[in-house]
Amino acid sequence: MSELAHTMRVMKTSRLQAFIEQTGLKPAGLARESSISRQHLLRLRKGTADPTRAVMVAITSACGRLVGRQVSISELFDVGGER
Repeated sequence: MSELAHTMRVMKTSRLQAFIEQTGLKPAGLARESSISRQHLLRLRKGTADPTRAVMVAITSACGRLVGRQVSISELFDVGGER
């Protein structure tokens, strides 16, 4: 991968994707635990879909259970106009 392609990939990484990478979570396990389809989770990770509040809560709760600590919604998603 070229340096430019790598930089573009890094710049487009969503908070959710960064959290998954940092914690070593398996996306399929997170999808199962949060009752979200793997396809929808992928769109959220790539930033091509916007989550509903219910989906943000489900994913955040699932992340907390999987990593064994409290996780805030703002760790995983841009909220309150933060972009």
